[in-house]
Amino acid sequence: MEIIFATGNSGKVEEMQPILEDTEYSLKQQPAEIEEIDALNVEDVARRKAKDAAVAIGEDFVLVEDTGFYVEGLNGFPGAKASFFDYTCGAENLLKLLEEKDNRKAYFKTAVALYHEGEVEVFTGKMTGRVPEESRGEAVEELPYNSIIAPDHGEGKTLAQNSELKDENFMRVEATEKFIEWLKDNGL
Repeated sequence: MEIIFATGNSGKVEEMQPILEDTEYSLKQQPAEIEEIDALNVEDVARRKAKDAAVAIGEDFVLVEDTGFYVEGLNGFPGAKASFFDYTCGAENLLKLLEEKDNRKAYFKTAVALYHEGEVEVFTGKMTGRVPEESRGEAVEELPYNSIIAPDHGEGKTLAQNSELKDENFMRVEATEKFIEWLKDNGL
């Protein structure tokens, strides 16, 4: 079964497609011009994106994804606004906001949402870690926060220092696996 994945980001498709490799499902990328709502919660953003993408594309079976970066010492900021914060301030400036903070716990949270028959199903995945005192490794444009989060399972290394950490306990994998399970449970 081919699933329309409404995204302009081919990197997301490349990350999710291998998860579907041993299933009967595949993704077909379809960019959709939609405005993102102003919210910190990725589930809310993904839910709305799924509805809006289905309308924009004119299809009834549409998948979207949204990921946020949440820092406990900043009350969950930047959350679903992570891309906006990076674009306007630069992800590394988050370190300045944390200079006087003791709580440096952080997590990525991904929400994969499916619009189907007028309903939206949302599936989430989470990767926890800490924001180090300084940036470590080299972040790339598409992944600006990778040099400032050391996942709990990474022995103190950031994602930028060891890209394999992403494959071991990645939030997009977890959310996509929940989505696949839901498809199977619902005979789709």
